Amino acid sequence: MNIAEIKAELPKLTFEEKAEIVQALGIQYDAWDLQMIEDGKPGGRLALLREEALAELRAGTAELWP
Repeated sequence: MNIAEIKAELPKLTFEEKAEIVQALGIQYDAWDLQMIEDGKPGGRLALLREEALAELRAGTAELWP
């Protein structure tokens, strides 16, 4: 597989799969990165905020920024 083929496949990966690739490349996460990964998982703080925002957007009650 060449670089162009790899790049074409990246959008198909989940965030967690992309994080695994970064780890396999030896790129180290700092504490903030690790916390964001954890918070983005289902049931995490970031995931819950995302769900709330999407619900508000779908209900038409979200305050949109210019």
